[in-house]
Amino acid sequence: AEKKVKYSDLANDNLKGNIETIEDSPYKVDSTGKMGAMDSCCIDVTQYDENGNAVKYTSKDSKGTVKNESVFTRHENGLWTGATDTKDGKSSGGMKVTVDDKGQYTVAQTTDSTGKPDKYYTGITQNEYGQVLSWKQYDKDSVFRSEGASKFDKSLFMGFTAKDSVGKVTSTSVAKYNDKGEQTEFSNTTITKDSTTTKVTKYTYETHDENGNWTQRTELDDKGKATKITKRAYTYRKEEEKK
Repeated sequence: AEKKVKYSDLANDNLKGNIETIEDSPYKVDSTGKMGAMDSCCIDVTQYDENGNAVKYTSKDSKGTVKNESVFTRHENGLWTGATDTKDGKSSGGMKVTVDDKGQYTVAQTTDSTGKPDKYYTGITQNEYGQVLSWKQYDKDSVFRSEGASKFDKSLFMGFTAKDSVGKVTSTSVAKYNDKGEQTEFSNTTITKDSTTTKVTKYTYETHDENGNWTQRTELDDKGKATKITKRAYTYRKEEEKK
């Protein structure tokens, strides 16, 4: 049978193997850069289908209480088509994205926590990996509010530019990577009429598993001071389950 699924989140993120879940646990760092206690909030778990596409995201505290949860829908070609979000067990809104018969994004609609239409997006374009390149955002009264454009190098996200309704740039970001496709730097610049602020975050990767996927990452500020350590655990599907 012809494989309908064209797009894969895991492949886009350069992650290897048949991953079922990824669990990220954050740890505090002391002034010397040594790992301290686990940060009580939050452990993030992302669940993937057999095509490598995220279908559920859960954020829970160290006691296991779920704080936030998002359930994602996917098109038969693998495209992300929306989310239903809950916070502390209550609805916190969602989003639905329409895909045309050519497998291309058309419009997206967000809903608030009561299920009422909120913002919507048009002019959505995508690259060959199914990642969003650009969009225009309107409020619920159809007033144009902002637009955004992303740059990619193959499937690696390289940066983003947001503009307000009159076309003035309000923020830009730039990402850098190592030769494994792991992000090593992310800088975000916010521009208001009074000031321009840039925040730089750097990442180093200490350990990897037998598939080559990272299992420990340190986050550093622009001065090179460690601010957070993330430990990551993968669950892989057993190969014999694949018929």
